Amino acid sequence: MAPESFHTGRATVESDFYAFGVLILEILCGRRLGHQCEVNNYNNSIVDWVWVWENYRMDRLTFVVDSRINEDADMEQIKNVLVLGLACCHPNPYERPSMKTALQVLTGEAEPPKVPVEKPAFMWPVLAPPRELDCSLSGGQLTRTTEFSGR
Repeated sequence: MAPESFHTGRATVESDFYAFGVLILEILCGRRLGHQCEVNNYNNSIVDWVWVWENYRMDRLTFVVDSRINEDADMEQIKNVLVLGLACCHPNPYERPSMKTALQVLTGEAEPPKVPVEKPAFMWPVLAPPRELDCSLSGGQLTRTTEFSGR
């Protein structure tokens, strides 16, 4: 479940994308949620696996790919889909990609979204990215007004 679901008590498009990201990671890593290696007994979230983020940070994302995936598979495409999975699992729902972006990445029409090299922390309440409201000339200088708003 998406982290915000515990606070809001409802499913959203963004929480569905979080689940989609988990599904991507489960398939490509070959591990189901809650069935990690014995070394990681205290953690039951695939997204919190430090080694996925660690390998992403060190540009070794192919190390997390399930060994049962065909050797002839396009590893560049698999890396792009893994990054898409990490992007979908971003703790901030406003930072998750749109369906359009996800489809473009899956079809090879676009690069995956930018993902921080370190796993971002979940913060509540979640802040929406600033939205530009108005640009006006004030005292001879261009002044930008922004507003933070929720959904």
